Amino acid sequence: MAAPVIDAVFPNDGDTGVPLGSGLAVTFDQGIDPKSVKAHIVIYGPDFDTVSGPDSATWIDGESNPFFLKSPGFSGIVECDTTLTYVDATGTEVDPQTALDEASAAAAGLRHKVLVKPTKLLAPNTTFKVYIVGDSEGGTNSGISKRTVYDIDASGSSQTTGNVHIYGSYDGHADDVVHIKITHAGDAGAAKYKYWYGSDGEPSATTKKITSRRWRRLQDGLQVRFTGSDFAVGDEYTINVYSKEYLEDSYTLSFTTGTGSVIEVPSTASTSVIGVETSIDTTTAFLEILGMDPEDGSTHIPIHKREISIGFNADLDPATITEETVTVYAYPASGRYNGDEIQQLSAKLTVNNNELIVEL
Repeated sequence: MAAPVIDAVFPNDGDTGVPLGSGLAVTFDQGIDPKSVKAHIVIYGPDFDTVSGPDSATWIDGESNPFFLKSPGFSGIVECDTTLTYVDATGTEVDPQTALDEASAAAAGLRHKVLVKPTKLLAPNTTFKVYIVGDSEGGTNSGISKRTVYDIDASGSSQTTGNVHIYGSYDGHADDVVHIKITHAGDAGAAKYKYWYGSDGEPSATTKKITSRRWRRLQDGLQVRFTGSDFAVGDEYTINVYSKEYLEDSYTLSFTTGTGSVIEVPSTASTSVIGVETSIDTTTAFLEILGMDPEDGSTHIPIHKREISIGFNADLDPATITEETVTVYAYPASGRYNGDEIQQLSAKLTVNNNELIVEL
């Protein structure tokens, strides 16, 4: 099966008035690897807060830091819970069905909708940015991947009342079949088993493994556990595994929350308060800072140092480098953020390919 493709997303890029508790929904054209999704869909909000204490008390003292709890960068990440549900081609949720391999999943039209739900209500009247990360750089082997592990085929174990469970993402480099065979009868915790890859053959099996009700490491990112009783010698279970294929591009979108009068999207609304799920445009690469001189957070810089050099991962468009996009502020070194002491500095901006030079 080909690499996954995004079919739809909600909210849409640029939407306003988004309910504070709606979260993000992304529908793919096929099953997705759960582990890769949780690590590669991120919602960013503002990276500072001006409230604290009971009842969201606001710091208004002029001598206080107006950017209380400010920490540029990662403090703006929104904590979320991620769940996957199966939907059909129309986006309607369906009951999970057993899929032993890619072909049966495709024939059943199974695809995943990813629901990214903030653990707390989003702040009202606030703009949030979403990053959906794929293998946009090519060859980096990162991002959201298609489903790599399929359901267990237990047709070779009709003698037992026990069950085998598989967990994890397959990290192998080739499609294969995992075989697990009971070699010593008994209940979970007493029965023994061996396992091997179909490409290597049964003679290569790892043997004398004891079944356990807890997760135990198998191989290539997989874990296995056993439940039930009366495992019989010769009982065999197989699992189809597939090497990862990543979402080819990375995507970004932004949305703005409403006033808070609508918390959830009404399921019975005659028309959506936001719009419909639509595809989003690709962003093949993000502009990143590779380094700077002086480094961020540096101290004891010589007083005659009047130049800041910032290196990026791609050439810059000089037309986009303006006083509106690059702003320099001077803050007191004492650590007290008195508003009267914060000054915006004039600067000469020069672009040299992928380097930005700021002269003060």
